[in-house]
Parts: sequence; structure tokens; C-alpha cells
Amino acid sequence: MSQVMTRMTNCVFVLLIALFMMTGCATQQRVPSDEIRERAGRALDDLRAEETGGKPAPREREEERVRPSAPAVEEQGDTVRVQKGKRPDWVDGESMQYPSSHYLTGVGFDADRKFAEDKARAEISKIFLSKIDSKTRSYEEYLQTTSRGKAKTEQAISIEEITKVSTQKVLSGVRIASVYKETGQQPLFYALAVLDRGQSARILTDKIHALDREIEDLVRKSEAEGDMLVTIKYLTQSIEKHILREAYDAELRIVSNSGMGIYPPTHFAEITGKLESMLLRDFLIGVSVKGSRADEVQNALLQGLNQQGFSISEDLNRAQVLVRGTVEIKPLDRGTSEWKYVQWRTHIDMVDKKGGAVFGSVNKTGREGHLNLAQAENRAVQKIQKALTTEIAQKVKGYIFSQ
Repeated sequence: MSQVMTRMTNCVFVLLIALFMMTGCATQQRVPSDEIRERAGRALDDLRAEETGGKPAPREREEERVRPSAPAVEEQGDTVRVQKGKRPDWVDGESMQYPSSHYLTGVGFDADRKFAEDKARAEISKIFLSKIDSKTRSYEEYLQTTSRGKAKTEQAISIEEITKVSTQKVLSGVRIASVYKETGQQPLFYALAVLDRGQSARILTDKIHALDREIEDLVRKSEAEGDMLVTIKYLTQSIEKHILREAYDAELRIVSNSGMGIYPPTHFAEITGKLESMLLRDFLIGVSVKGSRADEVQNALLQGLNQQGFSISEDLNRAQVLVRGTVEIKPLDRGTSEWKYVQWRTHIDMVDKKGGAVFGSVNKTGREGHLNLAQAENRAVQKIQKALTTEIAQKVKGYIFSQ
């Protein structure tokens, strides 16, 4: 037994000497891949917890963790320490620690460390922003096309804001993995930013499936709803979620090694088709104007709103929204025998016919002149149309899409 114990003691002693020599003499030691994945996992777990309202999982204090040996470094207040000495492989090519099969990477360099890290993150963000921009441009063009000779009512949807939300979420998983300082007459910092493909793909997949469920629920509600304005609200919300869903899908295709996304159970064209049909056929606006040359002003507004994409009903009882108001056009004493002026005033209310609520008003005044009063009044009618139509259309759009 004593011989066995002696042999074990000698083995332990030899191993300790070997370990001491390795840690004391090595000029470069890579961080094990298990620890890399662990760090990335903690970062993305925190992101997931933040989005679900939970608290990040407790972590070990850095000083309690067993760290592998590393290249020569100088201490920094940042999480990642700065390497010196031999130039890392990732500065000029692919990192062995963070292979492209498992990570998206970006390298930035600058005389200032923070700028170098920001540039590294920006390199990864460029990959996403270009792809997302290309993916969502087709949606924007679709919403701005024309139908039946009339411009579609433009949905109050900011595609840029929606896609910015998705990109910010996925880029929250980007972390600075390594920083290297190249010494010389002009020292430079090199920073390596990484994004774990697998972790990101799982989070994006969860988000896409959740949005698919929400979209299907909104479409079902729109089909069962009797109030047209509420139906439009459900369809508009489902379009917004579909655009966000497709932004996440584009990001999933980037992080996935297969380049594959998730096929949507509800198609974008199906939703927009329902909304388009409702706006062009079923959602009607009535116009009622009283006062000076009321018929001409009313016809001018009808024509202008129709060109904006709204369907008009001469039967005010069938309209969902009523545009009503008064107009006054009267001569001004300042005219001369060769030139006549008129002053015009208008007050227009927009009314939700179902509830009777006034949801918007437009007040305008102006002055027009011409060789005679009739022509001056004609110019006033044209000016009233231009002054009122766009603002009325914007208020109506804002109301129906914000319900």
C-alpha cells in the first residue's frame, strides 16, 4: 500500500510540475470552446429573461471562476482583457475559437479601444441590416402600389421602426469576445465581436412561432368582428406583426447554417387582400357641405378623397365616416375695378357614424383674386379642395388605423 501511495504522490508531483511549466511559459492559450458557449449562453439567456419579464440567472463572480491561462494581457476595467504579443488568427482571417459554422463574427480596429469594439459590432450589424432592408422593401412597395385606378389607402405602418425592433433584439446577443493590442509607433486595438448562431436561431424560432400564433388570432378576430373600424384595426395589427415576423425570419436565415427560414401559416397577401377589399369596397365616406358654393366645394372634396383612395357613398346613411362642414366665400372691399378679391373660410368635422364622435376637425382661411368675382370664387373653390383634401385624408387614415 505504501508503494502505491508513493507512486501516486510522484505522479501528482510530476503533473504539478508540468502544469506549472505550461502556465508559466506558454505565450498563447486559447479559451476552451465549452467556456465560449457557456458565456454566449449566459448572455442570450439574460436577453430571453429580459424579454419575458424574468430576472437573469445568477452568475458566479468572475474572481471565483477558474480561468485558463491566457496570452500576455494588461488589466482593463472592461470585461474582456486586452491581449498582447502574438497576433491572433482572427485579426486577419477566421477564428479557430469562433468558427463561422457556429458564430457570426466581426472585426474592428482603431487607436481607441471603444471605437474598435463599436466597429466590430457594426460589422455584424451590417450583415443583418442589408438583408432586412432587402426583405422588407418588397412589403413597402406592395403597400404603395395602386389598385383599380386609385391609390390604396396608405397603412399607418412604419416598416423602418418595426424592423429596427427586430434587428436590435438579435444584435443584443453580440458580444466582444477578444481584444488585441498591436504595439508600435501607432498602437492599434483590434476587437472581435461574435454572435452564436445556434443560440440566436433558437430565440428567433421561438419569436416567429409566437408571432404566427398572434397573427392567426388577429385574423380570426377580424373575421368574427361586426364593427368595420375594429376589423380594420385587427387586420392592420396583423400586417404589422407579419412584417416583424418576416424580419425575424430574414435574421433566422442569416444565423442558420442551412439558410432556411420558417414558412408562414398565414400569407401576407391574404391579409392585405382582405384589408384592401374592405377599404376599397366596404369602407365608405360621406361628404356634406353647406354654405357658399357648397355643391362645388362638396364635389371637389369628393373627387379629392376618391383620388386619395377612399370609396365615397352618396347615401350618408351607408357611410362609416361623415365629413361635414361649412364654407363661406365673400368679396373683399380691397378689390379694384381691374382685380377682385374674395375671402374664404371653412370648418370641417370628421365624424364616426357609429358612435357619433367627432374625431377630427379642420379650419382653414384664405384669400384669392382674379379679374372678376366669379373667377376669384372659382380659384377659392380649387384652393379649398387642395387645402382640405390632404389633411382630411390624413386625419381619417390616422383614425381608422389607430382604432
